[in-house]
Amino acid sequence: MNLYLCTNLTLKIGLTLGMLKKLTVLFIPFFMVACATQTTSDQADNAIDGGRNFIESYMQGDIKKAKLFVADGAENKQFLEKMTNDYFALDKEGRMQLRQASLQINEIKTVNEQTTVIYYQNSFDKTPRWLKVISTPQGWKVDLKFSYGPKL
Repeated sequence: MNLYLCTNLTLKIGLTLGMLKKLTVLFIPFFMVACATQTTSDQADNAIDGGRNFIESYMQGDIKKAKLFVADGAENKQFLEKMTNDYFALDKEGRMQLRQASLQINEIKTVNEQTTVIYYQNSFDKTPRWLKVISTPQGWKVDLKFSYGPKL
């Protein structure tokens, strides 16, 4: 079907330019809501998702996304910065191997309703690690300052 403007400014499908403008104005709020809800989809609904999303984002080198799953605080920010420096200190091949590595969750220990500890390793270096994941109003987040202390 050819869509061309007729002499009375009506599209062949029967819409006038005024109608098109009204439709555009009606759909703008829907697009704005869709863009706004994109960031809330990055909230973790449970401890496993919060920890897994952080670890996988970090392994992929997506530090910006990994940061979304880190609890607020100066210490957590410092630990994430150290982890970021460690990641980018790897050579190109090392970063590629880490991106291709698989995540292996060895144990999940629920401490209480707001705290879970995830013991994991990756197939790249097989070093056992652990993360404390806490419930926050913004979803489940990793508390890095406790990941470097004694295990629970």
